[in-house]
Amino acid sequence: MDELREIQKALITDIASGQEKGRNSMLQWISPFNYDFAIASIPVQIILLIFYGFRRNLPIRQSSYFWLIMISNLIMTSTDIVACEMITIWTDFPVWSLYAINHAFFLAFVIRGWALFAYTMETTRCWNDSRLFMILTALPTVVMILLVLSTPWTHTIYRIGENGYENCDLYQLIYTGTYFYLAVSVGLIARSWKRLSGRMRAGLLSFNLILFIGIIMRKQFYHILVTSYFSIISIIIIYLTAENPDLYRDSRTKLMNKEALDLIQRDYREKRIPFSLLTMSIHNYEASKSIYGVSMVNDGLRIFASWLMKTFPHSLAFYIRNGNFSLLLRGHPHMTAPQMMEEWKSSYDEFQKSYTGTVPMKISALLIPDSILSGNEIDLGDLVRYSNARSYDENRRGHDVFSDQMVESVRKRKSVERAVKDAIAANRFEVYFQPIYSTREKTVQGAEALARLQDPVLGYISPLDFIPVAEKNGDIMEIGRQVFEKTCIFLKTVDTKKLGIDFININLSPIQCMSHSLLRELSEIAGRHGIPMSMFDFEITESLVEDYDMIQMQIQGLQSMGAELSLDDFGTGASNLTSLMKLPIHVVKIDMLFTRSFFDGKAPFLPDLIRLFQHSNMEIVVEGIETKEMMDTMIKLGCDYEQGFYFSKPLPPEEFKAFMAENSGTV
Repeated sequence: MDELREIQKALITDIASGQEKGRNSMLQWISPFNYDFAIASIPVQIILLIFYGFRRNLPIRQSSYFWLIMISNLIMTSTDIVACEMITIWTDFPVWSLYAINHAFFLAFVIRGWALFAYTMETTRCWNDSRLFMILTALPTVVMILLVLSTPWTHTIYRIGENGYENCDLYQLIYTGTYFYLAVSVGLIARSWKRLSGRMRAGLLSFNLILFIGIIMRKQFYHILVTSYFSIISIIIIYLTAENPDLYRDSRTKLMNKEALDLIQRDYREKRIPFSLLTMSIHNYEASKSIYGVSMVNDGLRIFASWLMKTFPHSLAFYIRNGNFSLLLRGHPHMTAPQMMEEWKSSYDEFQKSYTGTVPMKISALLIPDSILSGNEIDLGDLVRYSNARSYDENRRGHDVFSDQMVESVRKRKSVERAVKDAIAANRFEVYFQPIYSTREKTVQGAEALARLQDPVLGYISPLDFIPVAEKNGDIMEIGRQVFEKTCIFLKTVDTKKLGIDFININLSPIQCMSHSLLRELSEIAGRHGIPMSMFDFEITESLVEDYDMIQMQIQGLQSMGAELSLDDFGTGASNLTSLMKLPIHVVKIDMLFTRSFFDGKAPFLPDLIRLFQHSNMEIVVEGIETKEMMDTMIKLGCDYEQGFYFSKPLPPEEFKAFMAENSGTV
């Protein structure tokens, strides 16, 4: 409507003389405007509204803003067309109706602009919980709405006068407000860039850019209504990148997925909506897939998911992957946490009685009550991960409600995660050496290199604490590099022959062994410090035997460089002995727990196992030697190497150097 006044007089003359408006359009319109783009967008908007409305979208503020965007855009598009037609023959309509239809357009235009900004603010999580920021950024919209509403009396935006529709002095404020919100939106995207996913970055940037192009095109081609066309493109981008319900739905169970839980719980916690979360985990899920097959396990998942939705229709059910479910119970419960779990157990017992699936569905559950969630700023994802991993053990101990002690365990894990990240960044991981005794040579001939961590805040952190954390988040790769490099640096500074150091054992984590760059990285580090690869015996864990092809490739590669490989922690995994014997491994390391079980009378078959390894021409290293009796017994059984506190605890480099000098008779 920007240039309507200039063409209006000629247009009325044309109408009076009965001239046709030559337009390449399916319909003959009164006004000179081209509605093709606007009309084409209307069916798309209606279909999207209906489709989105009939799908189960997320009950969060982000979805509410998307609703507002779609509705206001449809109103804006429709009223824009009607208003252009009405003001062309304005004398045929009451003045109040002209104001009404134009008000509807301007208000929808203003609200749509704010809703798009609010959507960006909500998805970027930038100041979306700041009341002051929301008030300040809403002020332009409030001002524009007031100006529009007051227009019949103040004529600030437009007027219906003797010559029909006319733009007034403050008309450009409508577009200025749009430019303001686009600029702030881009600023929010930039500020939250690092924490946004690639999909969200692309979606937010592209739809804001397209909106800007649409405004420019509208200004350049005033007679073509293109704003709605660019708006619907933006809406489709939002839908495809963030609002499509299928993005938040697990395809197997039809329940909402982990991403949906993350968004909903974050929205509830920010708005201080109370809720509790029941986590459920299928016991032996991975083993069930191996035994019964993926198809049958999926059938069991679907049966349980369907039961969850029918039994708890007023709660939100989620499937978190790997046999883990969650149930979000909104509001303050009318029962105590123990009572809620009793009700759950009763319902679950009924499910077990009626369950017709082939795969057993033994489920452990932990309730994270509102008192835990509201009283702690800890991330819910960390609590859920703890529940999924520990619910079976906690249930066996009689615990089915998340306790403060469990929260402390989660906090400790987060602190360890932070300490690991900091230590990696500062290269603060230390290497200690635990001597390995040769039963044949009656002396210490080598050592195992072990990672140690001393944090400025937490102090000494046990490997039992930081290794699982590092393996879970992938930091174990960098820890392995630092330990290997520092081992090479130590070997470079000592006379290994003089000290009697024939070999150093290096642990390789499962994640390291799955890396195709492992061989190159190890070779480069050793070569940089002039240490031959034949100096190292790399220890792989028993669980890796399951990936036979990968471990075969890594073993052959390392052996071609002169290195040796050992099977570490034998007795803690579930590998097949036949597969183990096929691998070109010549050293097997018996785990300390296995050793202790033997001396406690719980593993009487250990001598037979040792004989089996001997017949396969494999050398045997036994861990956990703590007394002379244990040492002598294992020597009699035929073990080649022994390691444990009886010989020495793990030692820092200088102490290990002194230890070896003393044991080899040199200074």
